[in-house]
This record gives sequence, C-alpha cells and structure tokens, in this order.
Amino acid sequence: MHEALITVATFHSQPEFLLARARLESADIECFAQDENMLRIGGWHSHILGGIKLQVRESDVQDALAILGHPAQID
Repeated sequence: MHEALITVATFHSQPEFLLARARLESADIECFAQDENMLRIGGWHSHILGGIKLQVRESDVQDALAILGHPAQID
C-alpha cells in the first residue's frame, strides 16, 4: 500500500533542513527530501526554486509537525 507524501516544512538553508530531518529520523519517522539537489546546485536562488521540502508519509504528519514545533495544520 502506498501512502501519499505530505510536505511538513520547507527550508531555504541546508543546515536547517538537515537538523529537522535528523530530528524526525531520531523519532523513527521516515522522511524524504524534495528538491534537495536544486538547493545544492543553485543555493543562491533557493527562494525562487521553493527551497527543500521535507516530506513524510501521510500517517506520520501529525507526529512530524509536533516534533518540528508546528501547530497541527492537516486534518
């Protein structure tokens, strides 16, 4: 069964992204990066490219948002 991936945060700085990803992984939440390579290639244009999107499985969204300190935004 495939679950949809949901973006729980967007980063324009690779160190901030890496810290957030490490926090989720330490809580055993598998996460995925969308557009991570685009930031490496054209980091100075990250605001135009939309930054790195940190995604988790739909079933992990509420836990991920709580760990990252975001209020619950998805029902």
